[in-house]
Amino acid sequence: MRYDPENRTFDCDPTLNDSQVLEFCREGYLMLHGAVPDEINERACQYLNGEIPVSPSWLPDGVTVAEVERMRGTHEPSGILLEDWFVEHVLLNPALAGAMRSLLGAHTGLPVLVSNHRVECPAEAQGWHHDADRVFGPELEFAEVFYFPQDTPPELGPTEIAPRTHISRSDGDFTGESVLAGGPAGTLGIHHQSILHRRGASTASGVRHMLKYNYWRTSPPCRDWIEDPEFDPRTAWYGGHAHCQYVAHMLWWLQGQGDEYRIIGGQGWPFRTPNQIGPSYGYGRPDGYQPDWRRNPDGYSR
Repeated sequence: MRYDPENRTFDCDPTLNDSQVLEFCREGYLMLHGAVPDEINERACQYLNGEIPVSPSWLPDGVTVAEVERMRGTHEPSGILLEDWFVEHVLLNPALAGAMRSLLGAHTGLPVLVSNHRVECPAEAQGWHHDADRVFGPELEFAEVFYFPQDTPPELGPTEIAPRTHISRSDGDFTGESVLAGGPAGTLGIHHQSILHRRGASTASGVRHMLKYNYWRTSPPCRDWIEDPEFDPRTAWYGGHAHCQYVAHMLWWLQGQGDEYRIIGGQGWPFRTPNQIGPSYGYGRPDGYQPDWRRNPDGYSR
């Protein structure tokens, strides 16, 4: 691990391979269950509950210890990012750091803002939504993390994610497949910021903390994660119709080849089915089309 505290970036060896990077592009999330040590999870809960003093290792210009203490009582307790133990064991958690390095490249930028989605359980489910200022496109300039510092079984209403909904605006009355992003204390969920999600319904009693923050790209994309010798981009599974073309475009962008990506449409690559008797046509064509990510306006234009 190579941590630069002055620029608040880190570098390390990537831990994801081609298939796992493609899985993130296709599904929109990855889960790391119980990745943070129990003693750190306990300290995080104590910090958020105001049971231990704040102890920032440094202070940004113009920020006082009193200001850090004030932050702790809000829904954005970003002073926790100044605690050495949080940086070492949560932000730079080896499993998380290796995944972020794989997705966001060298010298990954650390979070500058934390949101605490604190809930007094039991509570009803939140409405399905895409986060504010979401961007639908092949670019991955940042990735979002959920951190659950306490055991978060279904009864405590962990975040519910709708896989594969990060490529376009989805209906708020979503009724499709979903997954719960909770688990044992120390669970970390990496997800595309634009994915459809909500707070799940809870039936147990107690406080549920969930910290949310972003890691940032600071270097151009390139394929420098772990190369899988069994991975064949011509026959890989990118998803079904109306989805696979966007997934492949995202992977190509992460490889630094987003501008070169072209498809011929229809049943051409990257679509495939187990029932076909030969490879899909169109792979590697220099002419053709790029998918229209802006078909559902997100407030941005090219």
